[in-house]
Amino acid sequence: MAAYFNIQLSEDKKNVTLDFLPESGVSGSLKLSPDQLSEFIRVLGIVRWAIAEGQVLPDIMGAEIKPAYQTRWAIQEETLSESVLMAFQHPGYGPVGFVIPPDDVKIMIKALQAYQKKNSRKKRTQKLS
Repeated sequence: MAAYFNIQLSEDKKNVTLDFLPESGVSGSLKLSPDQLSEFIRVLGIVRWAIAEGQVLPDIMGAEIKPAYQTRWAIQEETLSESVLMAFQHPGYGPVGFVIPPDDVKIMIKALQAYQKKNSRKKRTQKLS
């Protein structure tokens, strides 16, 4: 894919500049503050979501995941669908979340309990060694 713009972070890390390259057919640049950049990313996400609407989601198993470490998260009831909303603060995208249907909550609980049981066995084994 051809590059249509270049992005540069200012030395003080307080702004980012998006310069359009000649191949883009657009001239000029955008200088964005952190808040403006976050809003730009949010709006791009909404547009991307609209493009993907109605398409089958690709399988998540085996996908390359870029985890967000050291984040804050919350779980709350999603009353419209009697589901659970799981949200977290993503360092690159801001607050994001997803709704988990009741049947999937049960699957997640079982998976987390199995994970917890497996790790507690490992810790006991390590203490005995």
